[in-house]
Amino acid sequence: MAAGGSIRKDPERGTWSFTIDVPGVSGNRRQIKRRGFPTKKAANAAMVEVLGEVRQGVFVAPSRLTTGAYLRSWLDQLPSTGRRPTTVAGYRGLVERHALPVIGAVRLGELGPLHIDAIYRAMHAAGLSARTIRFLHAVLGRAFADAERKGLIARNPVRGSTPPSAASARAPEQTVWTPDELRRFLTATADHHHGTLFRLAALTGLRRGEVLGLARDALDLDVGRLVVRQALVEVKGELVTSEPKTARSRRTVDLDAGTVAALRAHRAEQHRIRLLAGPGWAACGLVFVSPDGTPYKAESISQAFERAVRRTDLPRIRFHDLRHTHATHLLASGANARLVSERLGHSSVAFTLDTYGHVLPGQQASAVAAVAALVENP
Repeated sequence: MAAGGSIRKDPERGTWSFTIDVPGVSGNRRQIKRRGFPTKKAANAAMVEVLGEVRQGVFVAPSRLTTGAYLRSWLDQLPSTGRRPTTVAGYRGLVERHALPVIGAVRLGELGPLHIDAIYRAMHAAGLSARTIRFLHAVLGRAFADAERKGLIARNPVRGSTPPSAASARAPEQTVWTPDELRRFLTATADHHHGTLFRLAALTGLRRGEVLGLARDALDLDVGRLVVRQALVEVKGELVTSEPKTARSRRTVDLDAGTVAALRAHRAEQHRIRLLAGPGWAACGLVFVSPDGTPYKAESISQAFERAVRRTDLPRIRFHDLRHTHATHLLASGANARLVSERLGHSSVAFTLDTYGHVLPGQQASAVAAVAALVENP
């Protein structure tokens, strides 16, 4: 007997099961039993997890449990596992738009790989990319892995499904500007309302949300340095500050002299606007704000960037490609991969090399020549 329930072994099958009492719809207690666990430890772990859901009020009784009810319950408990609000919102949007219309009414215990394949076919017919389909594949894989671990299903149906191949879902080739092209853009937008914001993104590699979430007290212009400690994100139409994307995204970034000068001018102009606005100014503590002091929505910045690019004869790139441009310039200038990884806040150096390895081959000849010179000319 374990606290909150009981665990037993089936002598014939050699598997383990647990039994717990949970509140019924009418207030009566009802018994829930899960079978088929390979070990006592696995049964106990699943029981503890279910009891935790009961205490949090997110447990759904399995007797008539539909896949839709399970997935909504699974999404509801994600914030308690430490998932970022934007991550949860992204998962929820994909599941509700594409998975629930196809499998929401199917009993969870009857769900199989063919049901999952039907989702992928519907998404493909709707013109969605292989990359989006594979992303939902990963989300559903996690959701049903949890259901399998808890004993709600005998086998994760996603494991037998057939998503688009990894090759077909590979990210498109990145488009970046050359140093000369970036110089021309920064010159053309020096007096643009968002000129300083564009320059900061282009010469630091900060993500869009990191630029928009940059706090004034995280910027030290005397030293020429900023600290990335938050990002501005939109969740259900509301702008909120969030933790950076990964633990390594919290970082210190050095600034070049030209960017420091631009930020000083931006600060002075913002002070002037704040005085003109008077009591109508919304003090949110961010570096880049609208004329009334409120934060910018990310999409408005991307659109402003696209309009600014269209007014030039430069190749069309996205705002996020400024980050790729900075990384490419760093590596092309000879910066080592670890420095680039730390500056951009990548999860690992391996990710940096995998993402920007195409920049490095051209440096091999000079590197080999330098090594040969050391050996042959001591």
